[in-house]
Amino acid sequence: MQQLYQLLLTQQESLPELTYSVVYRHQHGLDGLDNTFTNSTQISDQPNIKCMAISKYSIVFGGDFGVEHWGNNKFNIQMRVQAISFSPDFEYIILSAKETMLFSTKTQNFVKAFPHDVKFDSTGSLCFCKGIVYETATFQQLKQFKCPEYGDFTISTQRDSLYLSSVTLIKHLEDLKDCQLIIDHYDKNKHFEHQIPPSNEVKQLWSNDGTILLIWSQTLDDHTNQSYFGTHHLNHWTEDKLQNIELFEGPIHDVQWVQNGFIVITGYMPAGAILFNKQGEKEYLILQAHINSIFPKNNLVALCGFGNLTGDIYIYEMDSLKKVGQTRQDKVVQFEWSPNGEHFLLATTFPRLRVDNQFIICSKYGDLLRKEKFEELYEIKWVNDNNLNIQINIVEEVKQSKQINLTTGVDFIKQMKEAKVNDQPRKLQKDEKLQTLRSSPQNQQQVQLVQTAVPLKPAPQKQIFMRRQEPIIQQPTAEELEQQHQQHLQQQQMKLEKKQKQKQNRHMNHQNNKQKQKQGPPNDFQYEPNQDVGQNCYPIWQD
Repeated sequence: MQQLYQLLLTQQESLPELTYSVVYRHQHGLDGLDNTFTNSTQISDQPNIKCMAISKYSIVFGGDFGVEHWGNNKFNIQMRVQAISFSPDFEYIILSAKETMLFSTKTQNFVKAFPHDVKFDSTGSLCFCKGIVYETATFQQLKQFKCPEYGDFTISTQRDSLYLSSVTLIKHLEDLKDCQLIIDHYDKNKHFEHQIPPSNEVKQLWSNDGTILLIWSQTLDDHTNQSYFGTHHLNHWTEDKLQNIELFEGPIHDVQWVQNGFIVITGYMPAGAILFNKQGEKEYLILQAHINSIFPKNNLVALCGFGNLTGDIYIYEMDSLKKVGQTRQDKVVQFEWSPNGEHFLLATTFPRLRVDNQFIICSKYGDLLRKEKFEELYEIKWVNDNNLNIQINIVEEVKQSKQINLTTGVDFIKQMKEAKVNDQPRKLQKDEKLQTLRSSPQNQQQVQLVQTAVPLKPAPQKQIFMRRQEPIIQQPTAEELEQQHQQHLQQQQMKLEKKQKQKQNRHMNHQNNKQKQKQGPPNDFQYEPNQDVGQNCYPIWQD
């Protein structure tokens, strides 16, 4: 099987690579940008492209018109799809609709249908669907592992140390019972089961070598009524043990593996980015700022604050933990590193944001290289950046400083002095408690050096969210009850007297009216029938 995989790689290397640097779809179709970031070429004029998948050798996109493959050989697939992706060896196109279909790029035929999502190992020789293992050469079932009906399933992808892991999830908030973590080794027939805290959502992250698993679990509601964000837990699994990772008080915003361990962004804003080694031991507090996303690539990592945050981007080298670049761009929906890690792109896409749709391409240090605006931009992806020939043409203020806001050109050195940002990595001790890290004198001194122009404000008190309680009603005493009774009797007596007085007044008015009618003059007119009109009678006045 390994020899077959090497043969496939050799065949791929002989295929011609695409000359585009990025490919993006918008309201008028699908376009590609050349390796100079200056000229765009239209690939398709289909206006309703809903999804696409990119490799160095081909482009696949689909919509209501079906699926089109564009590359060394062009062909169409008559099928409406919701998502498209490639297998690791690019031999199969994964088409997701009501069911998942595998389409062979060589035979240009459908080969297999699956009821659930499909995952491949790193070589593409094994295919997994909800605990069932297939061989991709013949698609015969090889093994079947225990997998929960309602839960999350993933694999470690590395063929040398291939694990299958699944976590059961709770369906309702009332079911506050521990969830079960199930892990199986594919080759050695090892089976592991552990209990983790209750969770509605879970994210499983395998290390690059496929031997360590991070389980980020969370509930949508905090049953202790102490937090608006629910409860978050991070567990670290090896074959030896399952341990809980100590973090800042507050939610977990993101977790990602890097070259020398993994980084966790945790805590209330400004959140802290903590570097852990592969054994789960904390090593450095890299950054404290308004950040919530991690994007690693090779030896670099981008720590960003997107969504409802200000859009700050901090770029660090992991070997030296040195900050090599910084920039800011608000309204960012998509961040993606180039294949070789020398550039990155930022995109504001539709329908997440319906205004200011655009993409921006920057160097790994944050220098602006290309910016293009659209009425509606749906998606953009990197294709190839090995043969880029870029003529850097940026504004003068960007040349003077790498810390420039890409939108307004504001200098970041001035902004950092006014913001509560601590971007200097600090070594953490093994016995140091993260709960007390923010109030330590050493940390306060570092923050004060950054914001010398602004006086420190007192830290806000922690708000505790409690359920509303029913008001406590005091029972009255005997004297108060007697007093209330007397007041009630007096009110009833006053109402009775008022009614009697009103009755007497009405009677007197009635008698007065009778006497006036008796003393009044007689009526001076009489009625006679009118012969002209018929039976109607009209008054005839007497002189």
